[in-house]
Amino acid sequence: MKKCVAATGLLALVAGLNAQTIPRMKLTDGELSCAQIHAEIGQMDDVLALNAASPMGQQARARKEFLTGFFVQRGCRTSDLGAAPAQAKPASPALAAAPVAPAAAPPSAPDWRALLQGPLPVIDGGAQVVKGSADLKGKRFYVSEYRVLFEVNGTVTASSRAAYFGGTNYGGTRVTVNYQVANMDIAALQALVDRSYADFLARLEAAGAKPEPAEPFIREFGTVYDASLEPTRPGAPVIEDQDLGFGHRRYMVFAPSGMKLNPRGMAGLGAGNLGNRMAFIKGNVEAISVSIAVNLAAQESSGSGSSLFRSGSSANASAAMEIVGTRANLFQSHAHTHGMRMDKPLPVPGQFATFRETGGYDSRQDAAVQGIQALGRLMGQAGNQNKRVEMAIDVDTAAMVRLAAQGIATVNQGIAANIR
Repeated sequence: MKKCVAATGLLALVAGLNAQTIPRMKLTDGELSCAQIHAEIGQMDDVLALNAASPMGQQARARKEFLTGFFVQRGCRTSDLGAAPAQAKPASPALAAAPVAPAAAPPSAPDWRALLQGPLPVIDGGAQVVKGSADLKGKRFYVSEYRVLFEVNGTVTASSRAAYFGGTNYGGTRVTVNYQVANMDIAALQALVDRSYADFLARLEAAGAKPEPAEPFIREFGTVYDASLEPTRPGAPVIEDQDLGFGHRRYMVFAPSGMKLNPRGMAGLGAGNLGNRMAFIKGNVEAISVSIAVNLAAQESSGSGSSLFRSGSSANASAAMEIVGTRANLFQSHAHTHGMRMDKPLPVPGQFATFRETGGYDSRQDAAVQGIQALGRLMGQAGNQNKRVEMAIDVDTAAMVRLAAQGIATVNQGIAANIR
C-alpha cells in the first residue's frame, strides 16, 4: 500500500511538471536553504527516472546540474543535512541501452596551497594592458578595497530574425549556450585572493607607494566611501552580474580576509562624502579601490540579424582564462578620482578546465515541432529553429589557482608601474 502511495505521489509530481517547463534557474533560488536545494535535487532525480529521454527529462537534468553546482557554491554539505548522500538509482533497461558520454575523470593535480608560496610570476609584457596613472608617491593613503571577481556561470546567445520577402518566408533561428562551474573551491579562491593582495601591497611598496593600515587611517581622516558590504564567505556567496550584449557573465565577489567592500550603484561608487573628499584633497591624503575580474570562458556569438542575410546563428563557450577590468574602474582613487583601466583583456595561457555538455534542447530533434513545421512549409511558412545547450565546467583547482595568480599578479604589476 505504501509503495502505491509513493508511486502515485511521484506520478503526480511528474504530471504537474508536464504541465510546465522546468527552468534551469529561478529568481527565488537565492532564498533556498541547503536542505531545500538537496530536496529539489532529489525531485529532479525522480523526474529523470521516468522521463530521462524526453524534453522534460533534459530540462530536469539541466536543473539538477545547476542545483548541484549551487549546493557546492553555497558551502552546503550532505553531512549537515542529517542524511546520507543519495545513492545512485539503477538505470532502466531502456536508458541503459542509450549511449551516454563518460563523465570527466577528476583531475590529478598538486595541492594548490603549494602554488601560492613564494613570489608570484607575471606574464611577459602583460602589464602593459593597464592604462592610466595615479599620484600616490610621497602621499599618505590606504587601500579601501581590493575586489577580485571569479566567473561562476554565463550565457551566450545568437539569433536571426524571421523575415518575409518576395513571397518567401524565412524562419528565424536562436542559439543559447548556458555554462556553470561544477566544482568551485571557495577556500582555494579565498587563499588566492589573500595571496594576490599581499603581492599587490609588495609591488606598491616597491614602486615607492606604501599604504597605511586602514583602521588608524580612518580614525584620523574618516572616509570618502565607507567599506560596509561583506564579500563572499563560505555558505554566503556575493554575486555580481555583467551583461555583454549577446553574452552574460555572473561572478562571485571576493575580498582579502577581514576586508569589506564599498557599496556601488548604477553610477559606480557615486559621489561619496563630499566634505571628507575636500578634506582629503587639502590634507594630501588618499584612499584607493581596486577591482579585478577573472573570466573562465571565452564567449563566441554570431550576434543577431535578419534571416534574409544569414542562414543561421552560432554561439559557443570554451575554457579560456582572461583577466579583465570590471564595470567599476580597475583602479580608482577616492579623493582625486585618478583612474586606471585595462584597454583589453589579459589572456592567461594554459589549460585549467574542461567543458562538457549536460543537456539542452534542439527543435530540429523534436518530432512534434517538426510535424507542425512540416505543415507550415506546405503553406509557405518557414519554421523557426531553437537550440539550447547546457554545459558544466570541470575546473582543475590547482591549475586554475596557478594561472589566476599569475594573471592577477601581472595586473598588480601594471597598476604599480603606473603609480607616480
